[in-house]
Amino acid sequence: MSASLRPGLLLTLLLIGALARVAVLTLPGTLDVPDWKATSYVASSDFLHIYGRGGQPPEQRKLEWQDISVTTEYPPISHVEMAIVGRIYRLFDPAFGDSRLLTALVKLPGLLAELAFVGVLLTVGRRLVGDRVAQWIAIAFWLNPGIWLAGAVLGYLDAQMAVPATLALLAAADDRPKTAGVLAGMAVLTKPQAIFLFPVLGLMLLRRDGAFRWGSALQAAAAGLAVFIVAFVPFAAAGVGSSVLRAFQRLGEHDLVSGTATNLWWILTWAAGSAARVGELGIWAALSRPATMVRISTVLEWGFPNPRTIGTVLTALALAWAMWRGRHGLSRTEGALLGAWCVLAYFMVSGQVHENHAYLALPLLALAAGEDARLRPLFWAITAAFSLNLYLFYGLGQSLPPIVDRSWTFIDFSILLSVAYFALFAWLTARVIATVRPVQLPRS
Repeated sequence: MSASLRPGLLLTLLLIGALARVAVLTLPGTLDVPDWKATSYVASSDFLHIYGRGGQPPEQRKLEWQDISVTTEYPPISHVEMAIVGRIYRLFDPAFGDSRLLTALVKLPGLLAELAFVGVLLTVGRRLVGDRVAQWIAIAFWLNPGIWLAGAVLGYLDAQMAVPATLALLAAADDRPKTAGVLAGMAVLTKPQAIFLFPVLGLMLLRRDGAFRWGSALQAAAAGLAVFIVAFVPFAAAGVGSSVLRAFQRLGEHDLVSGTATNLWWILTWAAGSAARVGELGIWAALSRPATMVRISTVLEWGFPNPRTIGTVLTALALAWAMWRGRHGLSRTEGALLGAWCVLAYFMVSGQVHENHAYLALPLLALAAGEDARLRPLFWAITAAFSLNLYLFYGLGQSLPPIVDRSWTFIDFSILLSVAYFALFAWLTARVIATVRPVQLPRS
């Protein structure tokens, strides 16, 4: 996009993205959507006890609605959104029966977050990055198949986390530490995966023009802490803090090596399972066996080390390397690129990762690619990998399974996608090494 878009063309592209979302908003999405319906039902009537009623041992509340019975480990802001959804739905259906309207309402917060991101880019973003770049980022995000599939189609909550997280990076680059702190707090209190952007945000706030800016970092930290206090004080005052803490502890207890994320662990568990069954199936049948989710407890029974521990160590090392690369400060483009790298590093090497956990990398990469056109092929390639990961396992949701059979490629298509994802991550790493220098250089 060498020049700003004509207003008519820009409006047409925005309308195409809007219509694409409206067309699929009532599709049933993944099996997470019924869980969020149960959450909205409980949160809209008994919000402060959504985690349980405290006590020792802490109660772990079951969120029950129709035939759904689930617990929650999500932070409070995601439940505030579902409480609002539930309150609105009760105006139309006090009995809270299932319906397409409820499906659309559950997906609505994500759509509003996407709209907010585009709106900020096309207003405030024009001042920050210029008309041409702001338009490119907005359209690349709004018409992105991965964003559309994860949000309007499948009903994940990632947009509500990724939008404030990415805007926090923009605020940090614009020297607005309080705004960055509030937005970062909102992001991580919606979905914990936002925390993998925090090292980059910290570097951008702390180091500018070769000098330490402790005041900015402290202002951002104080603003983020204020968000945490506002979010958690009501639960503490209600005496249910132990249930809240227990819910967050369960985040690290999920008994899955990889939750259909096409990453390192998806390859390793498939390879280990295939190798173990060569004698039973023969080499060709073992190689063509489908990749499936494997429990951490099963891996331990095989006598291997704990994938959760290994993944945590690898992720920590990756984040430490990223901080070392950016230790002398980061420009907006460098911060967005390195932030996307941190998110994908977590996605590729950590345990217990799910297919949608790479979402935050997309708006961050769009921001970086908008300002550096050399990154655009990489952005679209990672978009394709992310979209395929979602589609191969979940299609367009429960009512429209994938038309692509993973067995068509002999070796499970998802394994080949994992290898391709790693190649893209290597490409991204090369771009980070070339762009983010661990020494101070004059800014052009």
